[in-house]
Amino acid sequence: MKYFAIFVYFIPLLDLPYFVNKPSHNMGMSYFIHPNKQTNCINAFGDGLSVFFGQVGGYGEKAEAAQVSHILEIDLAVFQDVGYDPENQDELNKHWHDIDTFTTIIDSLIARIKSHPDYHKKVIYNPNKQEQDDQLSKSVLTGDKTKLYQILEEQQKQAFYGYPADHGYLSEGRLLEDLQILRKTIECYKKSSVTKVRLEYL
Repeated sequence: MKYFAIFVYFIPLLDLPYFVNKPSHNMGMSYFIHPNKQTNCINAFGDGLSVFFGQVGGYGEKAEAAQVSHILEIDLAVFQDVGYDPENQDELNKHWHDIDTFTTIIDSLIARIKSHPDYHKKVIYNPNKQEQDDQLSKSVLTGDKTKLYQILEEQQKQAFYGYPADHGYLSEGRLLEDLQILRKTIECYKKSSVTKVRLEYL
């Protein structure tokens, strides 16, 4: 279909179906955490965290994760180390992270959220995101490229364009909850003598 290429190009700008208040099943791409040895631990990287860190690809510096990193003054780049070929063993070896270093980042983020409980109030959102997405979706389905570009041009002039919608993930404390669950997974890894972990986004 002639509009397919345009639709794919603008997917990062749209809130995908799994951007809901309390996602129970992520229908889009997901993060996966891998230990460097087999364990009986539950490899928990929640849907909420997948959406939170995955937004960076679509929203760049305006993503929640990027804004939180800036607001809480913490480097979260380790969670963006997912752009590699997992089938390439030589490449794979470059993306393992020391489990103690990884643990420190998680603990630091948890601690800073707890010490700055109102941090989420500084995050900028787009209150018109759903309306803009609906506009784009309808335009894509018509296959009218000219109309699509016209709508995009108009939207880019609007305040808060390019920022994500607020689904309450930060304000309702769900980021903290998911981080604490991930922390339990890491603790299980350590008890199983895991020394390194890596992330994938598939």
